[in-house]
Amino acid sequence: MLKGPYRFSVAENQFYLLDDGDLDHVKNRTVTAAGRNGLVAGSENHAVVLAGISAGTAMISYDLSPERLAADDSQEWEEAAEFDYTSTTGVTHLAACMGPDEESDDMEAYEVNLTFNGPGDYRMRLHALGRGLSPDGVQDEDEPIAEHYLLQVWPTTG
Repeated sequence: MLKGPYRFSVAENQFYLLDDGDLDHVKNRTVTAAGRNGLVAGSENHAVVLAGISAGTAMISYDLSPERLAADDSQEWEEAAEFDYTSTTGVTHLAACMGPDEESDDMEAYEVNLTFNGPGDYRMRLHALGRGLSPDGVQDEDEPIAEHYLLQVWPTTG
């Protein structure tokens, strides 16, 4: 089921997927692991995404499915990477490093439960577009949003 696109906040060149009540992982970032493919790394109860912009607003959509999804071909994504994610709580949300901006973000982006099948193992694929347009720059509110992401999620257990 496709959800979005939603506006969300990026800070310090990153954003996260975190199990509820597990915000301590923000302090224990897996940036080194994400550097292996240059985009994303996942683990138990957390994942980190390396954005192009250092701060500002980006767009994200979610495609959640009970079965494996094919890579999205609805547009010419510049990058895509798959990773494993384990949820011990069964409740995983998008998280911003500095928290959401309630004035400019679509708060729904932070409310979608990405581990919709409950606790267990998931496979995720993140597609990205526009990360190279303003590397380490700031996405100003009056400019068209440059970075777009699609996160595909399906359970591998259960």
